[in-house]
Amino acid sequence: MTGQAPPTSGPGREESEPAGASPPAAETAEPQPVEVPQPRPAPPSAPRPVVPARPGPTVPADPTAYRIDRLAAALTIGEALLVLIAMASLVGVIRNDSPEVRVLGIVNIVVIGIMMLAAVVAAVVIVAVSVRGGSPRARFVTWAVSGALVFAVPGVLLLLLTLLQAGIAWRGALLSIPTTIFALWTFRRMQRNRKPPWWLLLVAFAWGLLVAAYFAQIVEGVLHVVITAEVLPGIAAIIGHSAAAAFPEELGKGAGVIVIVLLFWRRIDGMLGGIVVGACVGIGFQFAESMTYMIGSFDTVLYQHWYRQVTGLLISHATYTGIIGAGVGLAMQFVDWPRRVLFTGAGFAVAIAAHLVWDVFAFGHLYWESDDSTLQLFVVQPLNLLVLKGPAFAVLLFLVVVALRQETRLLHRHLQAEAGTTFGAVTPAEVPVLVNAPLRFRMRLRALWRGDHQAYARVKRLHAAQLDLAFVRWRRERGDPQPPGAEESLRHRIGRLRSEPAAHQDERL
Repeated sequence: MTGQAPPTSGPGREESEPAGASPPAAETAEPQPVEVPQPRPAPPSAPRPVVPARPGPTVPADPTAYRIDRLAAALTIGEALLVLIAMASLVGVIRNDSPEVRVLGIVNIVVIGIMMLAAVVAAVVIVAVSVRGGSPRARFVTWAVSGALVFAVPGVLLLLLTLLQAGIAWRGALLSIPTTIFALWTFRRMQRNRKPPWWLLLVAFAWGLLVAAYFAQIVEGVLHVVITAEVLPGIAAIIGHSAAAAFPEELGKGAGVIVIVLLFWRRIDGMLGGIVVGACVGIGFQFAESMTYMIGSFDTVLYQHWYRQVTGLLISHATYTGIIGAGVGLAMQFVDWPRRVLFTGAGFAVAIAAHLVWDVFAFGHLYWESDDSTLQLFVVQPLNLLVLKGPAFAVLLFLVVVALRQETRLLHRHLQAEAGTTFGAVTPAEVPVLVNAPLRFRMRLRALWRGDHQAYARVKRLHAAQLDLAFVRWRRERGDPQPPGAEESLRHRIGRLRSEPAAHQDERL
């Protein structure tokens, strides 16, 4: 048809002519109008396919990030301690042997009653969230928030009472702060391959200072009042008072070790980690106990500080609870419950026995005493501590040595296995250095001596990442659940740290 462009689409057209070609001239004599080439029209409008954006690297969900079973066990232990406090308070109120015990018992019963009502509400909320089929994170957060609200009231009460006690014995508290920091630093240094974060040690210290000390004060106080009223003075009374002190104190402190291990199990490695956590709980308890004796004249404060915060700081409650921590840490390395119960119970038994030995001699005044105050202060008293508490401290040091050797052997084996792979995160030449803390320190010191602070920090981070990789392999071997990609992430970090010196050199150039 004249004046109409020929079809521009269709199989025949596309195969015979290129797009936009002019039609052939007509053979008739009549002049034909010249057709201007038309652009190929677009096909019928159709929705353009939406190309999805390229997804980023997916991070697999960590099925072990929200361990409700561990959180529930920790909350159950806390509730059990509060129930024991309520029972002891009820006994104190009913017997009415001491006005102070009775008043404090009434306060405890009221506070724990409020907590129980909050626990009922929290249980309803937890059940509602579970029935609705929430995500693991939602259920875990519900458990955690509910538990925090339930324990908020008694927690505030414990904090206020501790601050009141520290305010009364403020001179002793100020004197004890430096020695307490030194003790925490000393036990932290025992973990030579992977030191725990300071916040974890402070959590352990807070449990001993607040929870364990108050639990022992209430339960032990009621037991002492009952024994004094019902048992005649003599050997039976001495043993009764000794047991009334040893059992509640070690139970409250040991419960804290178990709770911390349940909640922060990825931060605690084996028996050595349990020892350090237990010792820090004991140091917190020692601080609170010292405050109860540092009241009066300044001479009394100085004597009690020397006795409890200097000569007896490391070999008293830190030792007892450290032994409990050794049992709990060793139990962590097994998956079967019989051995877990066995080692945990053994730690409690040894700690209570060591505590009983000291209390029997203390309540019975069976240790050596001198009329010379100077001799008593600087010779007799340290000798008494060495003879009666020294064996338990020697047991603790033996457990530290055994745990450190076991940890070093396991790290050496896993570092050797990693060095035998093609990943390059650990080389065979690095293995002897990584399992030797003094060698690692000397390498960092050489960098610091040259004035290269960047090299010092890099070497420190590199060694820490390589040791973390060995610990992750160790936990995987013993069956502990690990986050997906934990080893790959550490190898990537190690590779990035290895490339840092070249980057710094490029910057200097």
